[in-house]
Amino acid sequence: MTTPYPRPGPEGVPEPTGWRLWAPRLLVPLLVLGTVALIPVVVLGFLYALNPMGDEWQCSDGEAPAGNACYPLDEPLPAGVHWDPLGNRPMPYNCDKDGWTQIQRDGSDDQDCLNDDLPLPAGWHEVS
Repeated sequence: MTTPYPRPGPEGVPEPTGWRLWAPRLLVPLLVLGTVALIPVVVLGFLYALNPMGDEWQCSDGEAPAGNACYPLDEPLPAGVHWDPLGNRPMPYNCDKDGWTQIQRDGSDDQDCLNDDLPLPAGWHEVS
């Protein structure tokens, strides 16, 4: 009496042919490479969304933060404003926030953010 197909052992297991032969050899490395390539994209997208450096102070030489702007160190502060080393003014590359305008010093590449409530300082122009 013979054992019905599939028979146990190597005699009863057919060799993969066609797409069953090449699909695992192609798809497994592609999935691994895709996952490895996707990790930096996700991390960079997360950092872009959080923008960890977007609200740091950045004053020009000879200036210090006070309130929501930078003021020259050798001039008195306006009434009601106090020196504030931990103020909140966007970096020049991040002036697209509501209430801020990117400005540039005349004849220089020095850029900064100006609060929309403040007048444009002399020697500066708005960047379009």
